Amino acid sequence: YRQHPDTLKFTSIEDAPAVVLAKINQAQRSDVLYKAKNEDIIHKYHLPADAPQFIQAKVNSYNISDTCYKLSLEELKTKGYDLRNDAISIKAAKAARHTASDFQYKKDYEQAKGKLIGFQSLQDDPKLVHYMNVAKMQSEREYKKSYEQSKTKYNTPLDMVNVVAAKKAQEIASNVNYKHPVHHYTFLPDAMSVSLSKNMMQIQSDNLYKSDFNSWMKGIGWIPIGSLDVEKAKKAGEALNEKNYRQHPDTIKFTSVVDSPVMVQAKQNALQLSDRLYKSSGEEMKHKYNIPADAPQFIQAKYNAANISDTYYKLGYHDLIAKGHHVLGDSIPITLAKASRNIASDFKYKEAYEKARGKHVGFRSLQDDPKLVHSMHVAKMQSDREYRKGYEKSKTSYHTPVEMVSIQAAK
Repeated sequence: YRQHPDTLKFTSIEDAPAVVLAKINQAQRSDVLYKAKNEDIIHKYHLPADAPQFIQAKVNSYNISDTCYKLSLEELKTKGYDLRNDAISIKAAKAARHTASDFQYKKDYEQAKGKLIGFQSLQDDPKLVHYMNVAKMQSEREYKKSYEQSKTKYNTPLDMVNVVAAKKAQEIASNVNYKHPVHHYTFLPDAMSVSLSKNMMQIQSDNLYKSDFNSWMKGIGWIPIGSLDVEKAKKAGEALNEKNYRQHPDTIKFTSVVDSPVMVQAKQNALQLSDRLYKSSGEEMKHKYNIPADAPQFIQAKYNAANISDTYYKLGYHDLIAKGHHVLGDSIPITLAKASRNIASDFKYKEAYEKARGKHVGFRSLQDDPKLVHSMHVAKMQSDREYRKGYEKSKTSYHTPVEMVSIQAAK
């Protein structure tokens, strides 16, 4: 039964129905043949160059073109500029630069630093006195001094609205006067209300309700053969029996009639529901076109393709990138960048100091050098320890008057 295919002689028949049908199906399902005629005529256009659509498309492309939109600006850039040194904008920029410059801000201070010598005490120097007054104004301790002195003093009148309301609320919320003892009543055993209550309790009692069931009915047997539920269960079991419901087809005799109305109707339904036969006539005449190559629609489509092309849209921009850029060395942005670099340079800021460092020699002691004396005074003023010295001495000293309201109230 099982032999290798090489041992059998086989020759395929070219005009066999199966092979012919496969060839026809392959030709019908081929996407290349399906689109061949359309590809031949899809890009053949015949439209005059002076058509209104072309002129309108050119005007629209000019209107939406970013290059044409910036053309006058680029031409103005190529012409250069003429800006004088005494122009209002240049003067305003210089004034703004001097105003915002940290170097100009500290110039007078740096020039006068170390030259103020000769005051015998701190009170003789008006600047230091001014600094001390400003420090007192900015001191949080001085700011809260009067508050700390008066924060423990509190006076509340006894007839104040809040105090009276609080007393009333405390009386309302108190549990002292809220509960009153209920009176004790005595009923006779044969009172009507007592008898009625007993009868109601017996009616609502669950134990009395189930007393007969628990005493003699519970445990008594009953055979339900022939009852309604048993008969229903039997009929349901017969209806749901798989053995009687499902039988093998060999046990049933059946012969199909070829020309029966059911088979004929099924064949006609299959032909009507066939999607291939439904579309066969449409596919034969679907791709037959008779349109001249110079039709306006073809020419319009060609120009539309050029208008929406991203490559043509960016062509001028890429050409401009390929040409490079040209920036003059004395242009305003370059000059401004160099000046800003010199201003912000830490090396330029410390250049004069580095040149003068090590050349000042001749003082015998520390007190003879006015700069060092000034630096020591500034260090003391900026020292956190010196700033808190007086506070640490008076921190543990506390004075409370004997007649203070809170002390009298505590007593």
